[in-house]
Amino acid sequence: RETLLGGRKISVGWHRDSGLKDFSSICVYQTIKGQELSSSHDWGVALRTTDHGGPTPPLVVPLPSGSLYYMLDDFNHNHEHAVLAGSSGSRYSSTHRVAREGQGTWQYIRDKIASYKLDRQVHVQSGVITFTTSMPLKRRRDVYKKYVRQMLSLQVEIEFEWLRQWYVQGKLHNTLHLYWQKPIQELCDAYCQLESSSNEVMAILEEASESSSTNEGDRRVGAGCVLVTEDLFDLMIEIYSKREETYAIWQERYSDPIFKELPPNQRPRDCPVLDKEDAPRRLSDLVRQLRSRFVGSVVHDEQNGNTKSEKAKIRKKEKRSSGKYTKKEAKGRASNWLKLKADL
Repeated sequence: RETLLGGRKISVGWHRDSGLKDFSSICVYQTIKGQELSSSHDWGVALRTTDHGGPTPPLVVPLPSGSLYYMLDDFNHNHEHAVLAGSSGSRYSSTHRVAREGQGTWQYIRDKIASYKLDRQVHVQSGVITFTTSMPLKRRRDVYKKYVRQMLSLQVEIEFEWLRQWYVQGKLHNTLHLYWQKPIQELCDAYCQLESSSNEVMAILEEASESSSTNEGDRRVGAGCVLVTEDLFDLMIEIYSKREETYAIWQERYSDPIFKELPPNQRPRDCPVLDKEDAPRRLSDLVRQLRSRFVGSVVHDEQNGNTKSEKAKIRKKEKRSSGKYTKKEAKGRASNWLKLKADL
């Protein structure tokens, strides 16, 4: 139910349509069957801006049976909509959109996974990192960072755009769509492989941060540590923080009371590779560990893999200990301060 709209029952929750061509129009036709003419709460569509808590209140437009409505131009980019249920009757709707070609299909995600496996320039096995061609250290660092970005982005896409979208629809949905059972299992397998690869990266970051805190004579720097840079930490923190935020949104969605009104076989079910008992704590711990290691990390010398001079190391450590912000976060904080000063 929507508390901002008098507790009215929601048939379709707040959302923006995805997978569409930018600035394309959306058309929806609906008809209501079995609605009582004396019904005091008709069906309707609720509209709100994307800055949820902003000054603009949500708006409700009544939709009697036979209604046709359009969302034009950039409306879907800047607004969310929801369908409010009437007190009686069943709603049947036909939605017409301009889909973005080449995305959102099984062939698309299948080919994307295959391309990731075949076309990458980096290979990691049992903690050993190899490159397909010989290249200088700076180039290797750039290639490795690109590999990590591609890997983590694909993992996030599989989790939130595919697996959670599938398992939230319940057991009955799984039973009725036999074709999708094998592709979903393949996506689960691909996710597990990506999770293993991301754990390899975390191990390298941990090794790099630990090696920077040991005595010079006791340090044993692994081959992967020379690839660790501040930009790599920035990337990991950014993606894992966003993943944690998206996970929290999904947990809020799972707790919606509307699911309790559905039959048990239509309620969300756990995904075996995602919904482990320690999932929330683990994501939170990973982000915290990344920020902690980010402060203590050291960039290694390009020529021989040794750390820079003790003086340079101390300067770098002091600089990072002044705040656990990535470059992007620090830039955002600076921009906010400049904006505040301008407003004053």
